[in-house]
Amino acid sequence: MLRGRDEFRTTPLWGVGQRLFFLHDGRASDLLDAINEHSSPANNVYPASEANGVIGNFHSLSPTDKQAILDFLRSL
Repeated sequence: MLRGRDEFRTTPLWGVGQRLFFLHDGRASDLLDAINEHSSPANNVYPASEANGVIGNFHSLSPTDKQAILDFLRSL
């Protein structure tokens, strides 16, 4: 798959529960920060992030369901 200069290869989730830092540049220190950091509005150069809808779906979950997803990711 070809990727442009403004695109990143998604890292596999294996071992995500053992990481100390997240995202391609390590700017997120926990999974919830990493989820939220994927949000990005459109501007005059780039379209809105494809992740915005998924992030919205995550935030619409109940606190119990959000925690279950975070627990699952930490188990990987």
